[in-house]
Amino acid sequence: MERLAIYTWARRRSFPRPRILSCVRKAELIRTRQADAGGRFAPTRHEAGCADGSGGSPSSARGGSVGSVKLVSAVWLGLISGSLAIGARAADASAEPPREFPRLLGMNIGKKIYDDPQYQAALAKLDVVILGFTQGWNPRHVADPMGDVLRALKRLNPRLKIGQYTILNESYANTRSTANREVVETIDRNHWWLRNAAGQKVQWTTRYHAWEVNFSAWAPPDAGGRRYPEWRAQHDNAVFFQPHPELDIWYVDNVMQYSRVKADWDLDGHDDNPREPRYATAFREGQAREWAAIRALQPQLTIMGNTDSDLSYPEYRKKLDAAFLEGWMGKSWSIEKRRGWSAAMAHYRAARANLPDGAILGVNVAGRRDDYPFFRYAYASCLLDDGYFSFADDAAGYSSVVWFDEYDVKLGAVLSAPPMQPWQGQVWRRDFAHGVVLVNPTTEAAAVTLEPGLAHFRGKQASDINDGAGVRTLTLAPRDGVVLVRVAARP
Repeated sequence: MERLAIYTWARRRSFPRPRILSCVRKAELIRTRQADAGGRFAPTRHEAGCADGSGGSPSSARGGSVGSVKLVSAVWLGLISGSLAIGARAADASAEPPREFPRLLGMNIGKKIYDDPQYQAALAKLDVVILGFTQGWNPRHVADPMGDVLRALKRLNPRLKIGQYTILNESYANTRSTANREVVETIDRNHWWLRNAAGQKVQWTTRYHAWEVNFSAWAPPDAGGRRYPEWRAQHDNAVFFQPHPELDIWYVDNVMQYSRVKADWDLDGHDDNPREPRYATAFREGQAREWAAIRALQPQLTIMGNTDSDLSYPEYRKKLDAAFLEGWMGKSWSIEKRRGWSAAMAHYRAARANLPDGAILGVNVAGRRDDYPFFRYAYASCLLDDGYFSFADDAAGYSSVVWFDEYDVKLGAVLSAPPMQPWQGQVWRRDFAHGVVLVNPTTEAAAVTLEPGLAHFRGKQASDINDGAGVRTLTLAPRDGVVLVRVAARP
């Protein structure tokens, strides 16, 4: 995840911590959230227990996880309440109206211009948005800066689902930053930095100036019996989530298959290969322990993870409520770039299969805002399944909302299941109540014949394609897609 702006925005600033909202206000927000559960976004809650730690994992090495009686009790109470909620939420989901498309997700954790009314208006046009507030953010010096923004967004779009960014596996080491001082001091005090055999802190990348944390069960507990996953969940809850019931999503970054660094995870004086099963399992168990602690604290929130896998590992499968596929297309490291379109679609489908039914799955791509063929290719590919499309402008990163003409084409309810094979030749198709999407994922142009009643919509950005004309035969350029409308439903 591109995190630089999150860490750096609040350096050298000292602002008062947000005030705690009244219990009455919290109850109102919870009732509003519950009333909305029958709408477009009603993810099923699932229990998030950890794996049993067999095969030499940290939990087996220490005879199970160690924690205070209060924390363990809270976790189990959270899991029980989450389990009891499954039936009710599943019943709500079964009564949902038909799923409407398009579905749009904004990853807006970059510049902290959340108090800008124009930016708020752009964010409110989306269905889901992930924000990256930092502790102490208060550019207007008001009593509840974060809450003011969240409430403004909800007024603009009551159906908007808002998430807050968090990260487990790394942290700044700079205690001068108001946004990170408490975290750094706690990691220092409890010896939670991940270090190599030489005793040095380690980094995955120098890009974000952050250092890795040992959140495995090998790390020592604090005075209250907590390790870093439990402590970090409680800290982030106190700073962001407990004071702000307007939040719907707890976003966790870097839900990876294994750590990216070689270090002394088990504290035996030797550096460990993070890909070895013992250490990879420990990494995933630590992530899952944080999710369990989150559920104990906020059982009504959706937990969304930024994953580099299809979530099929036992520690991850069905343990998240939602997921984000960052850089699915458009980056040098994108799966579509490295392994091709078919592999990207297989990854997309597999990730969905390892989430609860009806879960949000953000499908993120990056490109130039004026590269309309690439946008159409990526957007139409996303619409072949049920994901939420997320576009990041190469120039602005996660600090803007780019709006394409296609977003204004209300496709409506889906009429066909996600296709498993091409429709004509190598062209793929999916049908909606008010339109059709086509994708040509090949490196050659492809011609198709269409039934009567379809037309291009009339747009401004790519008027050579989106000219409003009816169409019976169509030639799609290589790696391109198109949105067509049913004539009776033309915008």
